[in-house]
Amino acid sequence: MSNKTIAVFADAVEPYEELCSGARALGGDPVALWAGDEADAERIAAWGARVLYVGSVPEGALYEDCAPAFQEIIETEQPALVLARMSKRTQCVAGRLAVRLGMPVVTDASRVTLDDAGVEVAHMAYGGAAERVERARGAAIVLVGSGVFEVDAVSASGTVERAAVSIEPGPIKLVGCQKRQEEVVDLSSAKVVVCVGRGIQSEQNLGAAQQFASRIGGEMACTRPIAEGEGWMAQSRYLGVSGAVVKPDVYVGLGVSGQVQHTVGMAESQFVVAVNKDKNAPIMRQCDLGLVADLEKVLPALAEL
Repeated sequence: MSNKTIAVFADAVEPYEELCSGARALGGDPVALWAGDEADAERIAAWGARVLYVGSVPEGALYEDCAPAFQEIIETEQPALVLARMSKRTQCVAGRLAVRLGMPVVTDASRVTLDDAGVEVAHMAYGGAAERVERARGAAIVLVGSGVFEVDAVSASGTVERAAVSIEPGPIKLVGCQKRQEEVVDLSSAKVVVCVGRGIQSEQNLGAAQQFASRIGGEMACTRPIAEGEGWMAQSRYLGVSGAVVKPDVYVGLGVSGQVQHTVGMAESQFVVAVNKDKNAPIMRQCDLGLVADLEKVLPALAEL
């Protein structure tokens, strides 16, 4: 790469750690664009980034109003790549930047490579049954979910600079904000994941699964129907094509059938354990250790381990 600068942005602080690590893994120096509290800019700098702080989002403005400020910074810095954490708000910002800068956008990237010719991005297609690879010549905006990059060890903290630009409120005024009721969790760093599927049968059985997860130091996750269909768990806990991607040392699937739409979210698990009463379930062919059993009989025993 002739220019080793990689710009990164997110609408929350925590994703910057992985984004900065990803920039370094791609051979670049992370320049973090941040709109929010100044104290959080220092936190981001601790992950080895040069932080360009555009100020807090003004009262009545939307996060998306940071797009013109980010545009000016990108035009000045001329990064080889713009990397962002995938969210509804960052997708809006990415779309605005793409129009303003004439840059292509790729969302839901599962793999990113960068060279002098441009960027190559892979993401799931056809419900996870295939991988589509796209190449953009020159700079591009790439949005990634959690777990795409490994978090590295930072040798030295970065710096915080007050950018010469600021956020100006757009035509849409924010008149109220209601805090989201459900929890938001980042599963990307979990070493042990206990995932429940439709085979859990009832919401009451989640308690025993949670107790088992706590005993083995695991994080709870689920398949999409449990989060979006039944509403038994937060959407941030479901794994799969449009959900989270995890790479744990141990993955335990409780009542998970193992459809491809789900397994793309846990395919890089080091050791897979599955409990399912259907011996022909797809996950039983993919696991390292499988137990054919009724979960309602097994769960009480697991909870007492």
